[in-house]
Amino acid sequence: MMKQWWRHIEQWQYALPIQPVSELFIRSMYGVLLWSTIKLSTMGEVIWGSDSIHQLYDPYTNIDRFAMLLNNEAIRPYWWVFVGLFAVLLLLGVFDKHNFITRTLVAYLFVVLHYGNVEISTGGHHLTQQLLFFHILLFRVDEHNESQWAALRRFIHHSSFYAIWLQIGIMYLVAGYWKVLGTTWPDGTAMLLTLSYKEFGFPWIADSLKENNTLLWISNHIVFAYQLLFIVLIWIKSIRPYFLSIGLIFHLSIAFIVGITDFGLLMVASYAIFVAPGTAKKVLGGSLKSQVVGLNRN
Repeated sequence: MMKQWWRHIEQWQYALPIQPVSELFIRSMYGVLLWSTIKLSTMGEVIWGSDSIHQLYDPYTNIDRFAMLLNNEAIRPYWWVFVGLFAVLLLLGVFDKHNFITRTLVAYLFVVLHYGNVEISTGGHHLTQQLLFFHILLFRVDEHNESQWAALRRFIHHSSFYAIWLQIGIMYLVAGYWKVLGTTWPDGTAMLLTLSYKEFGFPWIADSLKENNTLLWISNHIVFAYQLLFIVLIWIKSIRPYFLSIGLIFHLSIAFIVGITDFGLLMVASYAIFVAPGTAKKVLGGSLKSQVVGLNRN
């Protein structure tokens, strides 16, 4: 039985080529998170400190209370320790200095900071929390190592890699499902309403949109269909780049037109997981280490 199990593990690692995609994904996510953390730290006292409007909430008594450390009045004044360590780990990761322990710390610190002031979080932050969990298991294994231990690590990597794909797909499917239950997305007016919020976007755009038009109606339904079909169409390699371009335009628009910058950029960074291995290798160039996550026997 064990021999058969190991054989399956070895066959799967050989079936997939060397992929620098995981590294590009990690660096992309870390880059956006580093920018966001530095930005938020300039007003850290308002977000996590003594001047925060956040209502402290810590109902937990078991191990899960460690996720709520910044809801503790005695710990909250030291928010800068959590932010500083988080930023340092992100910076190191951007320059390829990360391992299982540092990735675990990054995922944990993100949770602590997230629950330290959930009022400023977006859907992108909630998704990032889940993706950072899976990124812990994106092990790097020497390409010449063919031991059973290396095979197991590759198996775990590949499972986590595609778990990230599924997580993003599920997120879109759930978002699309709840849109179906509403009225503004099915009737084509959601885009108009979104761009009409002056609090986030550009007032001149809101002032110029007096009523729905054909472009907004078409854009509305393209995004609507994109979210509902993503979890299926993302697996079709031939259309993947063209299909993902819809999402990129959508999330860049959220970042720079709607004005919800963190959400838009976090979503764009997460798309690095879908980049073709060859493209990712070119992007990383000479910074890609020889320790990679697949074997190529050709």
